[in-house]
Amino acid sequence: MLATHQDAENRYEAIRDEVRSVIQSEMPYMDKKNIKLTAINQTALVQAKLWATSPKRKVDWDWIDGHREYSFRYPKRFEMAVWHGNTLASLNLGRPTYNGTRMRLDFVEARATSNPLKGRIVPIVLSAIELYARYIGASEARIIDPINENLEQYYSRFGYTLIKQKGANTPSYLRKVL
Repeated sequence: MLATHQDAENRYEAIRDEVRSVIQSEMPYMDKKNIKLTAINQTALVQAKLWATSPKRKVDWDWIDGHREYSFRYPKRFEMAVWHGNTLASLNLGRPTYNGTRMRLDFVEARATSNPLKGRIVPIVLSAIELYARYIGASEARIIDPINENLEQYYSRFGYTLIKQKGANTPSYLRKVL
């Protein structure tokens, strides 16, 4: 790893830590002392591997290999694991666009069964990605390629507007101007 890559990784990890800390302290939930926001670490990846066997899982994405490749490729990324006690509730990855004016949320996955934070994952994640976007100077947040119309409608409740796919290689996304 080049020194400049490592410098970027360190600089943006400090921003990610700050964002997780701010969102953690501002959560409006009565049980917020049980909710932890962390980097995606080995413990989170081990728990996420157990998700692969769930018949309720909607997307088959390999978090272990996927996170390793994504995090190496994008040192400016947003990443967050959401925990309730010792239970992993959600994993999330995003990155700024190449010109840095927009922030993409590429992967949001919540524990499909027995999720102690059901109904609270999205507000937590969107608050964090929007704050991260502001910290890095992005003026727009995007949720890339939502998996179904129900999710599109759900995200619209948080001020996001659907932008339909324009071509075969262009994913649909929801956007919110910050």
